[in-house]
Amino acid sequence: MSTREDSIPHELRTAAEPRQNKLYPVRLSQIVQVNPSIRLLRLTIPPAEDQTDEREQAEPKPESFTFLPGQWLDVFIPSIAQAGGFTITSTPADAHLLPSPEPPTESLSVEEVDLPPVQAAGRLPYVELAVQKSPSNPSAAWLWRPKEEILGKELNVRVGGSFVWPPAGFNLKDIRNVVFIAGGVGINPLISMFSHLSNNDTASVAPGTEIHFLYSTRLPPSKFSSDSQEALDQILFLPRLREITHSHAPSRRLHISLDLFLTNLDEYPDLRSSPPKDMKIHDRRITAEDLKSAVTGSSGDETGSGTVCCICGPPPMTDEFVDRLAGMIGRERVFCEKWW
Repeated sequence: MSTREDSIPHELRTAAEPRQNKLYPVRLSQIVQVNPSIRLLRLTIPPAEDQTDEREQAEPKPESFTFLPGQWLDVFIPSIAQAGGFTITSTPADAHLLPSPEPPTESLSVEEVDLPPVQAAGRLPYVELAVQKSPSNPSAAWLWRPKEEILGKELNVRVGGSFVWPPAGFNLKDIRNVVFIAGGVGINPLISMFSHLSNNDTASVAPGTEIHFLYSTRLPPSKFSSDSQEALDQILFLPRLREITHSHAPSRRLHISLDLFLTNLDEYPDLRSSPPKDMKIHDRRITAEDLKSAVTGSSGDETGSGTVCCICGPPPMTDEFVDRLAGMIGRERVFCEKWW
């Protein structure tokens, strides 16, 4: 997430937050333009033996790159004095090497002899960042330079942050209902958490858990999109949210509901007349009743005894929802992040 022009620099703002004591070299390997104001950046992580310690320039076997869903990176760009702060939007699993498929052990048929060879290496480990266009933020401005100027460049990063999954002090078996509430680019840490929970890993969330995702944002101006589906695809991480929701529908391992709150739906009237079937679209902001419904879930338990809420958005929205939810289920079950 980028900061306002008059805001405190990232490293000062987050000085009290926990940080790892290592710097890791990464390479900017991919840039994808989501919409006119957001870029997705992939930072490839070299093998562990190539990583260096912040204090010891030569270390035989440093620890591998690790983080928890929801954390951010201090991003050190050689030409900029202060580190920029950007939330990791990928999952911890993405930061591990994906091995290439093992070659078949059986003898090949005639038809298979001419098949292209299997790649020697699988997908390299990486972290992903979603960076909003912000000319007043030196680090964000650098990451928004023309692609040909920055692709392949090497940077250094450091992991930090305490807004993470799993939440501290909770036994995952006691969490039966997870409520994610995102406002605008506040979706960044939540998409990492949500994607992590969607993996078939009982260590991340108990099977049968309900997940309610409430996302308040805006459609891109109609001048940038020719139709409503194209406009929806330009909403940051909405295609990923929908894909995960679809993938879990058959197995029902998780019970996922997706509610999209749009403040400029009037620019795309066909979304009113023919809304998508995989999510609910609302022509308004998130209300207290929406929060209550998500907290209650299918169990009908208004006390939220098995509920955990994670919120990230602009400070006024975050503050209001934290207060409301704390009154419903207790402050100890409400977690939030706000940077701008």
